[in-house]
Amino acid sequence: MKSLRWLKATLLATASCLAVGVLSPTMAGTFDNAEVNEDNFIAVAAPFGEGKYQLLIIEQRSNQRACWQESGSSPTVVDPLLLNFDFTGICGRSTDSNGYSMRMSGQDLGLDYLLRIVERNGELLLVGTNRMNRRAPEVILGRSGGVSQGNFHKIVLEPNWRLTRRTYQGKALGHLYLTSDTAAPVTPGVSTTPPPLPPAVTREAEPSKPAREFIFTKPDDEPTAPSVEVPTIEVPAGGSQTLPPPPSDRTVPVLGN
Repeated sequence: MKSLRWLKATLLATASCLAVGVLSPTMAGTFDNAEVNEDNFIAVAAPFGEGKYQLLIIEQRSNQRACWQESGSSPTVVDPLLLNFDFTGICGRSTDSNGYSMRMSGQDLGLDYLLRIVERNGELLLVGTNRMNRRAPEVILGRSGGVSQGNFHKIVLEPNWRLTRRTYQGKALGHLYLTSDTAAPVTPGVSTTPPPLPPAVTREAEPSKPAREFIFTKPDDEPTAPSVEVPTIEVPAGGSQTLPPPPSDRTVPVLGN
């Protein structure tokens, strides 16, 4: 039930944050940060879905009521009490990149790194992953020290990390930084040079073959028709010549009376 109520509250908070808009690179360079009392904040791995977690940062803004309660160690289980009452003016919460981001050596890395909760080696880790370059080294910001399935876990920040608040021209804003004074990791460049082509296969030269000789004979200007001899028949003077009947290869039978 707590996870369900938390999911509904998270969806409402995300929708309201999206209306603010996305931070531009120009604006990111104009922000500064200010120190906060870290006792008033807690970083939490909040469960959602099956075996998944997301970063939640809770702030205690008033002493009227407690916003969370801790129990145990390695891991420390967190009870998000603010889900049980109207926490307006009492508690603050940051649920996504609109509410928090990384800052290293004075540089806002909100547009470069995505903050995620991942489970590894029996604990939950808060890591920063480069959004564009998968070859960039991952940054570990905190850890839970163990896993208690289905519960909210306290994330203990690494010694070189702390929480600060974003400021603009000296005015404090609601956005929080996970801050380190160390320089951002060097990002390996992405090579755009295509890989070399494989060496060309050299075919052995075939033995030379004798050239074929073509002989063309010039044709005669005009073909000569073959000569045909026509036999002559002598006819006696003053008489007629009776020619013999042409031979016949058929015999006509003679019928008797």
